[in-house]
Amino acid sequence: MTEIIEPNPLLIKYWQIATELNSYSDGGKQEFIDAGQWHYIPSDLEKTILLLKRLEEVNLLPNKLDICDLGIGLGTTMFDLYLQSLDYPHIQFTFTGIELWKPYVDFVNQKLISLWNGNLNLILDDIMNADISKYNFIWFYQPFKVSDKAIPFYHKVIKESLPGTLIFGLDHFQINTYGNDELKQDFSKLEQYVLDDLVLYKKL
Repeated sequence: MTEIIEPNPLLIKYWQIATELNSYSDGGKQEFIDAGQWHYIPSDLEKTILLLKRLEEVNLLPNKLDICDLGIGLGTTMFDLYLQSLDYPHIQFTFTGIELWKPYVDFVNQKLISLWNGNLNLILDDIMNADISKYNFIWFYQPFKVSDKAIPFYHKVIKESLPGTLIFGLDHFQINTYGNDELKQDFSKLEQYVLDDLVLYKKL
């Protein structure tokens, strides 16, 4: 019999508050169109259920995790990981989210930040300005609509990440189709893991 896992009530509360902001309509805003970026899309909570436990089971959970969500939006995925981290008091966690769209940052600061209990470092900035080397767990979900924006971003993440860094969100199809030889070579050196339907890469 398959075990039914009930989401943390605080995660449901967070998700419900986040949905008060109708971000779907942002897809038509000129700022997103000009930047070739996706607007905030609520996370699929099924993908990150027990993610830290799954990483632990395959020996990919280090003793210190500096987690960064590049294009955090309203932070539903990161909040899920924060709640999971409470079951690992022996591991040191930091949580950082970088977001360019000020209305999202303002919404988090006004309506959601109290649920974080001071554990989120929220940065209003372009993700292309991020120092990737500061983190050993990188999460993003399709921040760019167009390949000429996505490819330099992917290369930045791969190049700047330090050995041992876990990277979620790389699109292998885009990289192998549109990437130059240098990017393809760098990408080929990453170690791929598949956790159910979630693909991640480890910088060697």
